Formats: sequence, C-alpha cells, structure tokens
Amino acid sequence: MATTIMFILFLGLAFLSIPMAVAIGIGVLGAIFSGNAIDMSFFLRAMANSVDSFTLTAVPFFILAGHIMSEVGISEGLFNAANAVFGRVKGGVMIVSVVSCAIFGAVSGSSYAAVAAIGLIALPELKRQNVSLGMATALLATAGGLGQMIPPSSGLVIYGSLNNVSISDLFIAELLPGIFMAFCFSIFCFIYGKKHNIIAKNVEQFDTTGKKLKVIWESKWALLLPVIMLGSIYTGLATPTESAVVSVVYAIVYGLLNKKSGFKILDLVSMLKKSVLTTSSTLFILACSSGLSKIITLEQIPQKFANLMAENVSSTFGCMAILTVIVIFLGMFVDGIAINTILGPILCGVAKQFGIDPVYFGVVFLFNMTFGLITPPLGGNLFVAMQICGAKYEEVTRNILPWIVVMLIGLIVITCIPQMSLWLPSMMNG
Repeated sequence: MATTIMFILFLGLAFLSIPMAVAIGIGVLGAIFSGNAIDMSFFLRAMANSVDSFTLTAVPFFILAGHIMSEVGISEGLFNAANAVFGRVKGGVMIVSVVSCAIFGAVSGSSYAAVAAIGLIALPELKRQNVSLGMATALLATAGGLGQMIPPSSGLVIYGSLNNVSISDLFIAELLPGIFMAFCFSIFCFIYGKKHNIIAKNVEQFDTTGKKLKVIWESKWALLLPVIMLGSIYTGLATPTESAVVSVVYAIVYGLLNKKSGFKILDLVSMLKKSVLTTSSTLFILACSSGLSKIITLEQIPQKFANLMAENVSSTFGCMAILTVIVIFLGMFVDGIAINTILGPILCGVAKQFGIDPVYFGVVFLFNMTFGLITPPLGGNLFVAMQICGAKYEEVTRNILPWIVVMLIGLIVITCIPQMSLWLPSMMNG
C-alpha cells in the first residue's frame, strides 16, 4: 500500500512538472506517513549517505569544467579543427557539428553544455550554408547527446556509484559505442547534405593539406585536453574524479593564456555559482531518490520484477528489449537523473539475474536515457537548442523525427552486439 501511494504521488507530481526532487521527496514522505515502510530518521540517514561518496565528487568538477570550457574558447578550437577535416565534404558543417559535440562531450561530460557551447559557434555557419533553422536545431540537440554517450559521462558516474560497478570500466566500455553513434549521425549528415547540396562556400581555406594542418595546429591546445583526460583514465594514471579536476585546471589555464577568450580569474565566480546550482539540483535528486530506492529494496520489487520477467521471458535478448522499451518510454516524460537513480538499481538487478554484464547494461541503459533528451515532450536537449537557435517547438519536432530514427538504429546495433561495449574493457584489463 505504502509503495503504491509513493509511486502515485511521485508520478502524478512529475507529470504536473513539479521539480523532480520535490516530486520524489513527497512520494517518499507519503509512503512514510501511510505505512511502516521506513521511518523518517532512516530516510534522512539514507539521503546523507547517498551523497557521501568520493566517486560522486567527479560530478561537480565535470559540470564546472563544462561551464569554463564554454566560456574560454575551447569549444571554438575544437570546432575549427573539425571544420578543417570535414568542411569540404557534402554536409560537412553538419558533420563538423557532430564531431565537435562528440569531442566537447569527451571533456565536459555534459550534453547540455555540448549543445550550448557548440551551438553558439555552429549556428551561424549552419545558416550560412542554408540548413533550415528547424534542422539545425534538431541537429544540435541530437549531437549534444554525445556529451553523455562519449566518456567521461556524469550519468555513468551516478550509475556506477549506485550499482557498485567500476566507473573506469564503464568509461572504457562507452567509448566504441559512442564513436559508433557519432558515425551514424555523420552518415546521416552526409546523406542529407548530398540531397540538399549543403557544402561550405569558402572551401578554398581548406583546399590544401598545409592549410588544414595550420588550422589544426592552431587548435592544438584545445585538442590536447581530451587526450590528457581520456588518456589518464584509460591508462590508470588518474581516477575519473582526478581527471575531472585536471580538466578544470587545464581549462582555467587555457582561458588565462588565450587572450582572445577575454577570460579573467574573477569570471570564475559566476561559473562557480552556475556549477553549484546544477550540482546541488542533481545531488538533491539523488539524495531524495535514496529513500525511494530503500523502500523499493525493502519491498523486494527488483526480485518480484525479475521473477515476473523470468516467468514470461526466456532469453537475455528479450530481457534487454523489454528493459530498453521501459527506459525509452519513461525518458519521454521523466528526467534522466531520476531514471538513473530510481530505475538504475532495479533494472541492473534484473539484468544481473539474467546473466547480463552490468558494464554492458550500464552503457545501453545510459544510451536509452540519452534518447529521452531528444524525444518530445520533455526532450531537455531540444529546449536548450531551441533557446540558442530561436526555433519554434513545432518546427523542431518535425525535423527531429529522422534523427530519432537514426539514433534508434544505432541503439539497436549497440544492444544486439554486447562485444562493442565489452571488448575494449576486456583488452584493457588483460
């Protein structure tokens, strides 16, 4: 009874657009006061313990790094380098936007930051090459999702900490699927560009190898950051938290040395404020979700759900298909952080009972959550991109449909080929 009341309150308030942490907290309080699921002191201890984790210290640093890099010109350097390589290709400016979001995501771990930082730079060029405003907005919203699909990802940090899964292994496992998804997006950009004859007007600036290398060399310090970050994680020289700190320090030094950025040390104050607000809202959701997770565990809902699945599903593929549909559907209406903190432990437990590797499941789970960033009506990336581009909601939703199809195809391939996620961790771990 208490669990039923909890979910009714939570889902009802969530659909009314009440802030997610408040909706979860009221749901848990409803369960506490309507039964004997847990007492208030237990709930408060669970909230404190859930965020008292060294692993989670990576989250605020990734968020801060994203804010700093958006301001100091790193995103511009990444875009220029990608433009030098792909600018002369049909649909090249669209491919450049995808690649830039992928690289920026690799150093910020944030999809929203990738949309905002790359969108401001890419939009004028997209317009200049006659890409419609609706398609440009849909492109940036979708490509921004690579901020979560390319390691390091804050979503995987939360998943790993909640389910006792190695975050380094998750980051390594996410690399090939993330690159594959970026490749799928790029192929669509090329096909669209060829059909609509989208190509740069000033191709002479990249008509020789020497000119391309010159632009890439000028962007070397921006390109060096993802190499340092990912290299330190994959070689074991630094933990994800330490690499996040390195990215913050690197971005600050880059901004101070790059006179074009206009960055001053006092600008950190506003960036820290933004980071604190984003981090606090994320961790507040995580803290409130801990009480909900405790009630779910005490009521043995994961075991009951797993038994129900076992009675009706005979294969691991069938299990993954059902779990995928659940996450994608809820992602259309519920915030990704809430899905990660509430459903993550439940579905991970079910996956383990079916013999599914938790690292592989974590990658697929995160990609399915990211799908929700571009699907109406919630579609967080859509609204960020719309704000930057000034596009209308109807125009964007019409142009997002082909991107949804492309992403769905990529998700099916990644789900059906577990070794795409597991091969690299097995090689790195010997």
